[in-house]
Amino acid sequence: MSLAENILQVKQNIALAAKEAGRAPEEITLCAATKTQTDETIRAAISAGITLCGENRVQEMTAHLDADAYAGAE
Repeated sequence: MSLAENILQVKQNIALAAKEAGRAPEEITLCAATKTQTDETIRAAISAGITLCGENRVQEMTAHLDADAYAGAE
């Protein structure tokens, strides 16, 4: 399964769980943990619909920012 297919499946699972809980799927925000991922993988995830990324180390985040890996994300 491709990264884009995985992201779509996660979004579908979130939508189903939200509806089962009586919530609107739009109330849920998917945040991708980009820890240890390459700039190319991050770009691919953003292209596949990820809009929010999270890092746990400033050094990794700044390296990805320098490479413009987060272009298009929040």
